[in-house]
Amino acid sequence: MLKHILVVDDDDRIRFLIAKFLKEYSYIVSTAKDIKECEEQLDEFIFDIIILDTIMPGESGLEFLKRSKDKLKTPVIMLTALGNVDDRINGLESGADDYLAKPFEPKELLLRIQNILKRNEGKQQGSRCIFGEYTFDIESSNLRKNNGDYIHLTTNESKVLQILAQRPAEIVTRDKIIECFLDVNIRTIDVIVARIRAKIEGTNKTPQYLQTIRNQGYVLWGKTEEKYE
Repeated sequence: MLKHILVVDDDDRIRFLIAKFLKEYSYIVSTAKDIKECEEQLDEFIFDIIILDTIMPGESGLEFLKRSKDKLKTPVIMLTALGNVDDRINGLESGADDYLAKPFEPKELLLRIQNILKRNEGKQQGSRCIFGEYTFDIESSNLRKNNGDYIHLTTNESKVLQILAQRPAEIVTRDKIIECFLDVNIRTIDVIVARIRAKIEGTNKTPQYLQTIRNQGYVLWGKTEEKYE
């Protein structure tokens, strides 16, 4: 099951290094340099965990968490250069699920992510995207036809389809998709999309479900609904 993580930090280097490290462990990773970008990302995608820096220009991570904790359902790991006990307690009382002081070992962050994901297994029903005779389970990355046939997807195909299925009927730019990959260029994304399209469109020269919008990106024509299994 591919997990989508949002890294929010105003330090470009830290943001890049965390994203690069997590992508090596097959996580889908998006990034934001401040709270404004963070909220834009939250409006666009479903995330499994947010890694949130405490101190940033403008609104701080702590201020954002305090005003959002009643409506924010995504687990949060706070990052901070302030490592005393009072800061940790303040962060946890504000709604953070875990707290990690800078500098930290990437493996420690990975273990904390894994522990939170394990604790939250089964708590969320999850969603699925339905388009034509196909149903894509966003949580498990399973793609099936209505007759029950399973459609095999590679890891990269699953990642791209997850990103598109979280925003059905909306254009997702190539740059936005590339952000979630490690060492992938636009041409590679085009190839991955072409492979997905071949599996769900067959030989149809006029795609119905997965379309390319010239000079913009891709759109998956479907609808998302909650699972009740």
